Amino acid sequence: MYGISRSLRNLRVADLELFIAAAHMQSLSKAAALHHMSQSAASTAIQRVEAAFDRPLCTHERSGFCLTKEGRELLSRSEQWLKMLHEIASTEEYPLRFATTHAIARVFVPAILPHVRIEVQLMRPDAAYGALLRDEADVALVLDNAPWEGVVATEVGAGFFQLYSRKKRAPVGPALLPEDQIEVLALQQRWQEKYGSPLAVKMRLPSWSLIA
Repeated sequence: MYGISRSLRNLRVADLELFIAAAHMQSLSKAAALHHMSQSAASTAIQRVEAAFDRPLCTHERSGFCLTKEGRELLSRSEQWLKMLHEIASTEEYPLRFATTHAIARVFVPAILPHVRIEVQLMRPDAAYGALLRDEADVALVLDNAPWEGVVATEVGAGFFQLYSRKKRAPVGPALLPEDQIEVLALQQRWQEKYGSPLAVKMRLPSWSLIA
């Protein structure tokens, strides 16, 4: 790995961008306004560029921001450097931020999208909704029928409620249920409609703890 020259360690890309703008506009004050900087902050940035290359790059005259011979040479090269940097930055592939409620998505989602970099985040449905609104997630896959506002919703599948027991003829008694999620509440409502009485709940546990 190549070492970084001591003089270049404090050089910033933003300083070079300011230097290029000032050279083309022939005015440091105009370049400072373009980059939303104060005049003093812009002067300090130009000083950092000169210190990094250890030579005078410009002269400040009433006629404007004028480059020295070394400054003109740096201008041409720095424009090429920044162009290459922007090209590299624009081609970088960012992962698809995928919010979901189930750990199985860590295996299932990469299998159906093998050529896409995926960053899986596990959270509750309401947290996934908030992540979408705050631009902390690109897509969310949840078991939820709530009317989410401000996002586009598409149904990708549907299933059935199932009750599990170790015994073949288990007596109807208090059940172990997952946390209060929208699908669990719907199950309790369906039970009430079918049997005319509420489903007795013995305890609420995380979904994967129930399976285990």
